Amino acid sequence: MKLTLIYTLLIALSVNTASSQEKIWTRQSNISEVIAFEKKINPEAKFLNQDVFLSKDHYPLADKYKVTNPVIVYREAMGYLPIYAEYFYTPGDSVLRLVSYDWEKGRYDNFFDKQKMWQEENKKFDAYNEEYERIKKDLIDKLGKPTSDDKSAKSIKNEGSSYLKRNTLWDTDSIYTELNMIFSAGTHRIRLTLYWKK
Repeated sequence: MKLTLIYTLLIALSVNTASSQEKIWTRQSNISEVIAFEKKINPEAKFLNQDVFLSKDHYPLADKYKVTNPVIVYREAMGYLPIYAEYFYTPGDSVLRLVSYDWEKGRYDNFFDKQKMWQEENKKFDAYNEEYERIKKDLIDKLGKPTSDDKSAKSIKNEGSSYLKRNTLWDTDSIYTELNMIFSAGTHRIRLTLYWKK
């Protein structure tokens, strides 16, 4: 009986720990609330200091809302990939404008140091595709049925090279959310982008 109880408790703790990696912030708020959210997930949260360029492709409202460098939190891998959570906000009012979650290895590592890692990751499309499916299922549970959804990866040709891509999109009057996977020779990433239209 005691062994069964201990075993059940260990399973519950591992499920809770694994699901903590997938916690996403979906409410427009003050950046201080987001920082408190990350510290609640992990009291020893690892905050990174990086300069991040934000293009209009990634954030179409970049001209309207001039955001600061993001608050970046690194979350250890619970499944296959770690998460880099990036929270962009406007400095005058500290209002959160854009959230970006990247499931990616070595996102801010040195370009030259990543060459060997990329060679290994190039063999692991199935692992990325499974992660994508798992994350997408979790998001559908949270956000509902998507506006559009690639059921499988598409091959995209670009200037003599090709890569695999998947997209799932939730688009409402007030919020835009996109789950995207890029799998190429030098990029292996799943990204969730979420921004508010007002």
